[in-house]
Amino acid sequence: MSKQQYPRGLAHIGLTVPDLDEAIDWYTDVLGFTHVCGPDTIVAGEGHGGRQAANLLGEFESMRFAHLVTGNQIGIELFEFESVDGASDPDPTQPGPFHLCVIDEDVEGLATRIDEAGGDHYSEVWQIFEDDDRYTLTYCRDPYGNLVEIYSHSHERIYSNRPD
Repeated sequence: MSKQQYPRGLAHIGLTVPDLDEAIDWYTDVLGFTHVCGPDTIVAGEGHGGRQAANLLGEFESMRFAHLVTGNQIGIELFEFESVDGASDPDPTQPGPFHLCVIDEDVEGLATRIDEAGGDHYSEVWQIFEDDDRYTLTYCRDPYGNLVEIYSHSHERIYSNRPD
């Protein structure tokens, strides 16, 4: 196996929501993502996409999905399954994704906008490093219960050149 010579990119994050059309509007209006394609519908087992989805996702009847993209080309796949109700309750102590992190230099401003748009800004705004107030973060929930973290800067800017 050859050693990779560069950091591997992240292609996308998938989130399940109870109302796809509402979620597309929320993620484009509030977080500023670009709606790339969809919504489309897949019925399990029907056609190439339906066979593929049934193989990858297991048992379901049908789903709707759409693709969005962030300002730094990370994809966001939104899924609505026929049996989704209630809100997500991610458990960070269990394996699997539990949050989406976005970058905005005005961490508190975006958190307020999330709150005003049906989400919940539930944590304090924190300095990432106790001795450096340039880099901040906070946690919110989207209207569907998914956790949304906000960083003031990119990972590279925050974590490179830090002492060990």
